[in-house]
Amino acid sequence: MSGQPQQSIIVKCQEEKHNLTQQQTAQLNSSEKNRNIRADEAKGTENPLAREISSVSTGNGESGSVKDPTTVGRKVVTVNGDTFFEFRVSVSSEEHLHNLRHMAMRHDDVIIAAYPKSGTHWLCEVVHMLTSGKTEYETRSKEHFMLEFTDVERFETMPSPRLINSHMHLRHLSKEIETKGVRVLHVLRNPKDIAVSYYHHATQRKAYQDQGFLHFAETFLAGGDLPGSFEDYFAYLPEMEKWQKEHPQVPVMNLYFEDMKRNPGDTVIQLATFLSLEVSQSLCADIAEACSFSKLKKADENKDHPLKNVFIGDAPKFYRRGEVGDWRNHFTVALSERFDAVMTEKLKDCGYVSKMKYTL
Repeated sequence: MSGQPQQSIIVKCQEEKHNLTQQQTAQLNSSEKNRNIRADEAKGTENPLAREISSVSTGNGESGSVKDPTTVGRKVVTVNGDTFFEFRVSVSSEEHLHNLRHMAMRHDDVIIAAYPKSGTHWLCEVVHMLTSGKTEYETRSKEHFMLEFTDVERFETMPSPRLINSHMHLRHLSKEIETKGVRVLHVLRNPKDIAVSYYHHATQRKAYQDQGFLHFAETFLAGGDLPGSFEDYFAYLPEMEKWQKEHPQVPVMNLYFEDMKRNPGDTVIQLATFLSLEVSQSLCADIAEACSFSKLKKADENKDHPLKNVFIGDAPKFYRRGEVGDWRNHFTVALSERFDAVMTEKLKDCGYVSKMKYTL
């Protein structure tokens, strides 16, 4: 596979394949520090958004204990056989899903669909600048326009063109996507870098019980917090590919994080073409520069984050390193081989995989 690690660049485990690198040891020390921060913050005012619910709704009135530490503080609901984390909206999850399926779409709507930590924040900023025609950063984080966190009624009052994003399967979204000419941007990223990015994101949550990266990686391989759901990387990609094949009339552009990183200028031009936007090449170049990782990381410090009370500190940090191949600083030989084996087993027929890159 393209992700097969080279012996010269990966962690060498001479005595035992699961030995930790120095960076992983430091990571564990940092995790312990974060746990202490959570303990101190827990003594203060109760945070209404950090819902310390440790039960799973099975849809039949029964409940079971949550065993995995990554689900602590996140209520799980089952609707029509599909499992979700409870939506942070004003109505029930069942009603919200119904509203999403019947949401009125517009012909100039743009939907960014992606598995978490694939580059959604980055892509949202690029598209925002393209559609606005200027290199000014959006003052609100993408969660303000995310279907999992926003009531459908709020989208009805948003001006066109609307930039909407979601991590859910497209079959849960509006039926009108299939008929209104809505454009879909699907961004992908290699699973090894996603696992690393997702782990660091999870450790920012106050309710997260950190057991180290290796434990997180094994949970990721097993399907994440909700195996078989949109939280399951190995279920998300085949589902997305299946949806695309079944809806050829819907314009979908597949983008890869690694290609965006390697050729940002070309990516901006390709996006403008796909979105039928008449913009100059100089503006595309300016957008690519404005959306460099370092500048986006700085701009993110001033954004309004609706879920900031769920995270340690003043607000979540969505931009950490933004590199391709950072997985090599966290993976052991054994873990890298495990990922390769699971990819071969679960995604052998998925067309996206052959285009993924693990290094640049």
